[in-house]
Amino acid sequence: MNALVGPVPDNWREVPLVEVCDVVAGPSANLMRPAEDGVPVKVVAPKNLEHGRVTGSVTVHVTDEASSRLDRYRVAPGDLICVRTGDLSKQARVDSEQEGWVVGNACFKLRPRLDSHYLLHYLAHPVIREWISRHSSTATVPTLTLSTLRTLPVLVPPQEEQVRIGTILGALGDKAAVHREIVAVTENLADSLLPVLLANPNGAISWPA
Repeated sequence: MNALVGPVPDNWREVPLVEVCDVVAGPSANLMRPAEDGVPVKVVAPKNLEHGRVTGSVTVHVTDEASSRLDRYRVAPGDLICVRTGDLSKQARVDSEQEGWVVGNACFKLRPRLDSHYLLHYLAHPVIREWISRHSSTATVPTLTLSTLRTLPVLVPPQEEQVRIGTILGALGDKAAVHREIVAVTENLADSLLPVLLANPNGAISWPA
């Protein structure tokens, strides 16, 4: 079988995203209008999506009515968040610590009916990113419509193969995250050590264990 990503086994399927995933565009700006002494709502924006993970949020206080109307935009573990406006190559998987947060109006919420780890990495495939780029608007800020995203061709292997692919790529992602943390710590150490070296050119430096 020839799929969008290339030749695949004949027993695999390729279907529009909407057949395997509930897709919801983020709420309108009116719903996110700040209110004094309102209900605190954690909102995920494109800047919070890094390397397949949700790395933070902003807190917006909204009215009680607005908070209840935001329920359909709240995320649960296993949901995916994709960018709707801006850097369309970014997506992330929701973990338990983000349960109940809300996707921002520049994002989509995806609730998969297949392995979410598999779908996360499928969306990061270079061919899929190129498809998204090609089908986005040509405005100053790249934008993907809800109707277009729902037509994205998704390759659906058997369930056990989805889990196998998701597990392997997830483990590599975890290892990459550890290495990024090591790099960040090392760079911070170098930045803090430079003033000491400049102030004590002939001094002895004790390396941390």
